[in-house]
Parts: sequence; structure tokens; C-alpha cells
Amino acid sequence: MNRMLQNEIDHREDVEVIREGPYQEKPGESNIEQFDTDQITEGEITEEHLHETGERTDNWLIMGGAYDSQRRYPGDELNPENVGDLEVEWEFEHGDPPMTAYQNSPIIVQGDPPIMYLTFGPDELHALNARTGEFLWSHIYEPTVGASPDTAPAERGAAVFCDWVIKSTLDLGVMAVDRYTGEDVWYYNGACAYRGEPADDLMHEELMWERSRGTTSSWPPLIYDGKIMKGSFGGEYGVSGFFDAISLEGEPQWRVNMTPEEEWVGDSWKHGGATAWASGAVDVETDQVIIPSANAAPWYGTVRPGWNPYSAGKVAVSTEDGEYRWHHQDAPHDYWDYDSPSPALVYTAEVDGEERRLASWAPKSGWVHTVDVETGQLVQRSEEYVQHHNMWTIPGKEDLNKMPWIMPWLGGGTNPQPSSYHQESQTMVVTGHNEPWRWAWEDTWYEPPGEGFSGIAELETTEYLEEWNGFHGVVAGIDPVSGEVKWQDWHDDVARGGTLSTASGVSFAGTRGGDFIAYDTETGERLWADQPGGEDGEVDGSPVAWHDPYEEKVFVFVSTQQSGVATAYSVEV
Repeated sequence: MNRMLQNEIDHREDVEVIREGPYQEKPGESNIEQFDTDQITEGEITEEHLHETGERTDNWLIMGGAYDSQRRYPGDELNPENVGDLEVEWEFEHGDPPMTAYQNSPIIVQGDPPIMYLTFGPDELHALNARTGEFLWSHIYEPTVGASPDTAPAERGAAVFCDWVIKSTLDLGVMAVDRYTGEDVWYYNGACAYRGEPADDLMHEELMWERSRGTTSSWPPLIYDGKIMKGSFGGEYGVSGFFDAISLEGEPQWRVNMTPEEEWVGDSWKHGGATAWASGAVDVETDQVIIPSANAAPWYGTVRPGWNPYSAGKVAVSTEDGEYRWHHQDAPHDYWDYDSPSPALVYTAEVDGEERRLASWAPKSGWVHTVDVETGQLVQRSEEYVQHHNMWTIPGKEDLNKMPWIMPWLGGGTNPQPSSYHQESQTMVVTGHNEPWRWAWEDTWYEPPGEGFSGIAELETTEYLEEWNGFHGVVAGIDPVSGEVKWQDWHDDVARGGTLSTASGVSFAGTRGGDFIAYDTETGERLWADQPGGEDGEVDGSPVAWHDPYEEKVFVFVSTQQSGVATAYSVEV
């Protein structure tokens, strides 16, 4: 399913149009509370700190653990022998679930005490003492467009640089906040221009709509080599996706159009989706960012003939100027919402006796795809780690009873939850969704702003399918180079959160049944488990780990939805 384009695509937009818009004006309001901020030790985060964070045990400065997004704790202090000694160090209940979503992955900045920068949806950013869980300041942004109270958007994390914490906002902005006080520093208005046209007001009118769960970016920006990079969202709302780079001061640098007009038929690109709502990975050896891309729109493909690049896959562009490098579509001409939001992870491994730089990811289609990071050429598609049934069957119109049952479900395979990688055993740890579904489509017309544009007539996901094994979720260990599924731990509940692996061979994953489990990475043996949010908790967060050298403890943190509990475990080392 790989398509390599031989010619450069005209995909970069004129950033001068963005400069004509109100790109420095903030549409919403910031509400700030300060507590004992003196606990935050001063010290700038430099690009050198970001480059080395993947090799340091005392911080976690990038959501993916490092630019390679392996979500890997590099130390051996936490290992199969002592992981069973993990105990709750602190916890708190936050918000009013499910009004706020708990799919976060915090940033940990080294110091005495270490400081945690933690997000909750919608648009909440907090600084905490990572040793005690004490709140030091809170920054809550209220976008003009608002957020749905019924399906509150997730808020997956922040980034740090210099003396700032930098986060995405629900109204397509990027905000820099003083990391010692929580006060605003600057704001970049990513909605000030759209489809090559500056906004008449603060935001382009076709982007002025209420945000809900499935359509939010709210992933942390990527900061690399003087650029801050982030994407857009709204795949079910008739938008055209884009991916921005701005300077460290919030100035526009380049914008990639995710539905390149010359590659789409007619005007279908204008509402083609292909948003970039999840976080990317950076390969520092080739200076390229690998962007996850979302579903094409509307779901039924008759009105958008062709492959519909860059939807439902990954797109690699130069971090310097956004120039196209390659793209891979997991589901060309996607009909099933099989987009590819889970970040790629980057590594070096031997393939047929040759050392190669690779990128692997676990998309909704339920296989791990591995490509050469320089060319995008497919190296391996793994064995299936969730069940497949009637894969690629084209849905029919309106009469649901005539439709076949299909697996994977529209939510995956793997949705946005990030995977982890243990390079010593060449094991990628993924979580997956394993349910049958069927759907029928209907005609739909684009109606701005913010009206649904998916073309779903009916959707069914509950009837029994004989071929289904009855398990809703799975945690799996996969060799992404050979494609072998090494182990699968099936669950009655969906496994939705991200994973974490340690250099010593322990991996953490959770389920929506409330279980938070430590595995032997290579064998899948369960080593430890807890229910951090109780039986009602849903482990939707992405765990991180850090070593506090002043306390001689290793911490593991995870958030649970529904219960709204955030938990930090520790073990003395």
C-alpha cells in the first residue's frame, strides 16, 4: 500500500499570506493562578538539553521521550527484579470527568525538586512539584470558539524550551507560557489564514467551530533546530489539513498543505481532511519531521477519486523549509477512517545484513508498518496484532443490514496512543482496539462552519460476529523489522493509552478496564499491575518515568480517564 511519488508536489503555501493575517493576536482568554512558584528552579532548557533528553534519566523533555519518539526510559534502575516494588507516591483527582479528558503525557524538567508540566483537556496547563504532586501554577485558556461539554477534547501534552512551556490550543494556536509563573509570553494564531486566504477577523470563518473529542489536535508542538512545528485537526468537519512551522518567537516559517491541490481531483482537496492532529517524530540524522496524517473526507470516497495524498499515513518533510521528502499511505483512498495518528518511532536496525535507518508505526489498520526513513520505501508490514475480517470491503449506501462486518473497528488497531520501542530486544510495544463494526454511507454536503462532513448513514458496533475472539483490546510486543508478533495479551476492555519501555526490559501499558500493567518487554509476562483509578478508571494517559537523584527514587506517572485520577508511583533505587 505504499505509493512513492516521483515528482515534487506543490504542497507548501505562501507564508506571506499568514503574515497578512492577525497571526500574533490571541482569540481567547488566559486565566492564571499562582501558588508556591518559588519551588521552580531557574535554568533555561536549551536545544542541547532536548537532544540529550533521551539519554538522561532525570528528565523527560519531549512527549515521545526524545526526537526518535521511542518513549524509552534509558536507565536500568527500574527493572524486572524491582518493578514489583512500585508503590503509590502521590495521586490526586482532577476536574469533573468526563468533562475533561485524560490522555496526557507530562514533561519532567530536572531540578530539586523536578517540575512536571501537565495538561488536561480542554486547554489546561499546570506546573507541579513532580516529587509531591503539589500544584505550583495553573494556566487555563478559554478559546473563543469553545469546546463541547459532552465530548470534551483531550489535551495530550506540552513542550519546553528556553524559559517557556509551549502548548497547542484548541483554536489552532501555539502559546508560549513563562515556565516559572504561568504567565503568557507570546501567541501564534494558526487560524489567521486558511487555504491561502487571510482571515477577515481573528480566525478564518471556516475554522470557527466548537471543538469536540475526535477532532482536536492538542498534541505538543515539536521544537527542533530553531523551529516549532504543529498540525491541524477536524477530519470529520470538511477542512483541509495543514502543518505549520514557526520560529522560536512565534513568527511563521512554512506551512505544508496536507491535501495538495494538484494531486486531488477537482475541488475535493478543499474538504479532503488529511489533518495532522497528532504529534510527529524527528529524525535528527536526516533533518526531517515525520507527520501523522488523518482520514480523508468525507468517509465515502466516490466524491474524491484517486489516492488522496497525503491522507491516512505518514508524510516526511524537511524541518528546514517543509520540502517534501516522502509519504506512505496505510489506507490509500481511505473509506474506513483508518487514519494513522499514532506517532512514528525512529531507530537504526539491521535489515538483510545492512544497517538502515527506519521508521515504524502502529496505525488503525492493525499492522505495524516499517519504512526506510530516507526514502519512505516499505521495508516490512508486520503480522496483524488485532483481528482482521473483511478488510478493505467497500461499504454500501444506506442499508446497514446488507453491509458486511469488518475488523479492525474505525478506532483501530491503534488510534492516537503512542507506542514504545525497546531497541535491545528489537521489540515495539503497542496497544490495540479489537472490535467488529459495519457502516453504511449517505450523501452529504459541506456546510461551514463546524458541521459534520463524514457521510455516515448508520454505524453498528455491538452485534456478535462469530469470527471475533470476543476480546476488545490487546497489548502486543512486535519485532518491527521481521514483522513477527512476539506476544499478545488480550483484554476484555479496550487498550487505549500509550506505552512506556525501559532499557532494562520493562514495559508499561493500560486498559480502559482500569488495569495498569508492567510487562517483561520481550516475553509479555506480567510483572506487576495496579488499578490507579479504581474499577471505574480508564488508563488513557501515556506513562512516563524519571529518576529523582535527590530522593534516590524512580517515578512512573500515568493518568486515568473517567475517575480523573493522576498517579505517581515510585520505587527506591
